[in-house]
Parts: sequence; C-alpha cells; structure tokens
Amino acid sequence: MESESYDVVIVGGGINGCVAAKFLSEDHDVLVLERDQIAAATTAKASGLISVAHDYIGHLEAAKYAADFFDEYDGTGDFEFTQRKNLRLIPPGTEELAQSEAEQIEEHFEMDYIESTSEIEDRYPGALELDPFVGAIEVEQGGWVDPYTLTITYKEDAEDAGADFETGVEVTGVTTEDGAVTGVETDGGSYAADTVVVAMGWHTKEFVSEWVDLPIRPFRYQWVNLEVEREFPDYFPVCWDIRSGLYWRPEHNGDLHVGGGTYYVDEPGTTRTTPTESFKRHVAMTIPEQVKNVEDARISSGDTCHIGDTATPDERPIHDAPADCPDGLVISTGMHGFGIMGSPVTGAAVRSLVTGEDAPFPLSKYTLDRFDDGPQDWTTTFINESPDDIGS
Repeated sequence: MESESYDVVIVGGGINGCVAAKFLSEDHDVLVLERDQIAAATTAKASGLISVAHDYIGHLEAAKYAADFFDEYDGTGDFEFTQRKNLRLIPPGTEELAQSEAEQIEEHFEMDYIESTSEIEDRYPGALELDPFVGAIEVEQGGWVDPYTLTITYKEDAEDAGADFETGVEVTGVTTEDGAVTGVETDGGSYAADTVVVAMGWHTKEFVSEWVDLPIRPFRYQWVNLEVEREFPDYFPVCWDIRSGLYWRPEHNGDLHVGGGTYYVDEPGTTRTTPTESFKRHVAMTIPEQVKNVEDARISSGDTCHIGDTATPDERPIHDAPADCPDGLVISTGMHGFGIMGSPVTGAAVRSLVTGEDAPFPLSKYTLDRFDDGPQDWTTTFINESPDDIGS
C-alpha cells in the first residue's frame, strides 16, 4: 500500500502542533497526527495568561510579536482575548531585579515603573492588599485567553487552509533515507513527508533520542479558582508576585483564578488531576494578604498539568532543526509553562525553520546548541524539586 504524501507532518496536536499547522498550511500540504484528542493534555490544563512582557525577559522581541498577535487575533472564530494590564508586584528586597526587568521591558512595551504602593492604590482602588509590596511594573499589553478555544481556533484556521488532522494515531518513528526525513511510521501505516515537526511536549526527548539529547524535564503547574464574596472591577489587572510564586486574575464568572506551585515530576511522570495540598495551603495563606476582601474565599475548582509540561534550564523553548538530526526534522518543545502565550512565537519560529524565511525575531535564542557548554544548571528556574517545597 502506497503511503499518503504531505509537505509537512506535525507530530502532536497540542497548542504547538496546532499553531504550527496554522502558520504553515497557507502554502504547505500539512498533516497533524495526535495519539489522543486535540488539546487534550497539557494545553487544556493551562491558565491562559498572556503576560509575555514579564515571562519573556531576555527575548522581548518575540514577546512583543506575541502580544501584537493576540491583539489582532481577538475575535477570530470563537476566540476572545480578555485584555487587562499586567502588574508585576515588587516585594521589598527585589527592587534591583525589578528595575533591571523594567529597563528591558520599556524598550518594547508601553509600561510604567510604579514606585509607591499609594500610586498602585490610586490606579487600582480597592483591588489589592499592598503591605507586602513596595511598587510594581505595569505593562499595557496583557490579559488572558481560554487555551482550548485558542487551540481549536488555530486548528480551524489550518483546516480552512487545507490541513488535515488525525486523532487516535500513535506515531512510532520518523523514517529517513540518506540522512533526510522521508516521513513517519504510525500504528496504522506510514505517511511520506519532506519535513516532520515534532511537537510532543516532554515526550519529544525520547522520540528524537536517536539523534540528540534534549535538556528538558517534565514539571507541573497548578491552579485553583476561588469563590469570593467580592466583585472584581474591569480594571483589575493580571498580577504576579515573584516572592510567593503566585499569579492571579479574575474569571468571567466572578471567581479569582490563582496559579503557580510548579514542581518537577519524575520521568516518565505520573498522572495527577488535582492540585497538591501544599499548594492549596500556600494559596489559602498568601492570597488574603495580596488581594482585598477575599478572607472568606473557598476553592470552587482546581486542576494541574496532569502529565507534565516541559521545562528547559534557561526557561526558553527549543525551536530548532539541529544539525545532528536528519535534514527536514524540526523540533518544537520546552515551552516552560508559557505555551499558550508563546504560541505565536512557536508558529512563526517553526515556519521559519521549515521555509527558510526570516523570523520576525531572533531564532538564536531557541537553538539547541545554546546548551553545548556543559552540564545544565536547573537550580535557576522557578520550579521546585518536589511538591513539599511549594510555598516554602
């Protein structure tokens, strides 16, 4: 039986695979293969924050590209972007770090460095408990999205341009000839392709281990929704506190969404569907000290990245076609919890790697060879080694 042929086969139907398909399908014949359902794993468990100005420190050209993309993509299909200012609150003792970040951010974004809590209160009256803080970095572009709706909108855009999606298909390997990709083998047959994009989260490491050793580890993020008695005004920002490691924002139903509590999981990882008790205690002890009038809050729902998201030592993704891999093999992984907000970056980066076009930001930040200097230091990330450490 002759195999079906495509220009590009994408392995993985999460946010990375779907946005890559969207960016490529306008002028390529694209097939996406997913062993489960579209956006059924890591993607569906995300908080949907769009806070690239703070989370993309060190590669802010890409952050600005992503922020502008969401502004323009709002209203496409069923996708909605709730735009709110981002507020990076500054605890005492962290002013020097905050000032350094602000100097980088202001080169690309409209922002203010707020030097007093009284000014924060003036801008956001009745929103926050400010005793734990001395100031804030306020960024204009930000907000949140529904991760599943965003991913499905990417998929629908790709399908409208001619891309095919198949679910319930296990890809068992990449086929090659004379050092170049020829397609993929699956549990149901083979597909021919000149390019294969591997976007399988932390499973990418094992899938490409024949050629490269990816410095990635699985980790979990967690979140809870708090039912509160108060109402949140439309000016209530998306907030983040470096000391507690928590971020929070309103939900459209009036709940307060609180996330954080990241920790590494053992490879190959175990499935977990609820936040840890230590994280819930951390939220209960911390949020009433940061948000006004939530003392009687109770957890209405919660979730976690049940199979593990993918971390890298420097908190930046890997988007690359490594020289040690067969020609035509592209890797996209290691989103470090920023897969939703970074999805436009993924789409543009993968397209550049497939087509040879210039990307709208430097790709050198995402190449695998940035880790060539030796053993990786995982202690610089904001991730705990075990859930018992959360909040300590």
